[in-house]
Amino acid sequence: MPGSNGKGKSIVMTPDPYHTPGYGGFCPQFKYQIGQTFGRTTSRLLQDTDVASSGRLVLADIEPSASLDLGQQRRANILNSRVQSWGDQKLVEKMVPGYTGFIPKGQHYFGTRYAEGCRNSICDFELDRRTYKGKMQELTDLEALQTGRTPRTQRDLPPLKTKQVHPLKSIAAQPEPYQSPNVVKHMLSPFEMNNADPNKNFMSGYTGFVPRSRGLIGIGYPIITHHALNDFTDDVARSQSIKGLPITIHRKEKIVPDMNGVYPVETGLVPHYTGHIPGQKFRYGKTFGHSTENAMKHPLTART
Repeated sequence: MPGSNGKGKSIVMTPDPYHTPGYGGFCPQFKYQIGQTFGRTTSRLLQDTDVASSGRLVLADIEPSASLDLGQQRRANILNSRVQSWGDQKLVEKMVPGYTGFIPKGQHYFGTRYAEGCRNSICDFELDRRTYKGKMQELTDLEALQTGRTPRTQRDLPPLKTKQVHPLKSIAAQPEPYQSPNVVKHMLSPFEMNNADPNKNFMSGYTGFVPRSRGLIGIGYPIITHHALNDFTDDVARSQSIKGLPITIHRKEKIVPDMNGVYPVETGLVPHYTGHIPGQKFRYGKTFGHSTENAMKHPLTART
């Protein structure tokens, strides 16, 4: 492994700097060298002044420096205090390469040694945690001041920007819960709706039982169910009045559907229409379009 000197090494070993066998990086002029071991060849090329190179080693010096800068010392103090306060021996200052656990904020650091990247990531995570804890404590202290209590921590707090007098006084022992006027309300059952409500019907495709709907044909399913439910509501109201019970469902003006919406005027229906056509089974000798013109005003159905 490259180094800055060969201090403490045997004389039979290749002097620094050199690349260990298995190194897959680029070494200038290496492909033209033969006859020597990989370590001695790379050592000679790295020290040869005639070979063009950057003059810097691939790996940084791994020997510890005599003094740490203020940033490294601050990070070391933060990580040491974290270990002492939490007792967590996983995320420490000196992370060993090969650790497969999660490193918070580790995805933001790359291009450096594993231990250095882990140290910076854990330090940032610890600083964020302390910042969040400080803000939460500040809110707790402000709440204590507003309610007239003494905060647990004696520190300088920001001025309270409010026009209210402290401590705040409640205006009601149990204030009524706030209800938004725009809250979505659950729709009532069609059986409980008023007769004049246009939503008193069942959607097409409903397969449940609808009272009083068996005798209604020739109109859309929502209109059929609307009239059927109105008739059923009237029957319930009449039965309650006969028995002397309070009538809870009131009858209003009945909505009469526009039959022309189903049966056009001065024209016929489209062929292959499969709905009911009043009196159509008694007509013959004409096309479907001509026989269904003014179906509701036909002499066979004029009385209806």
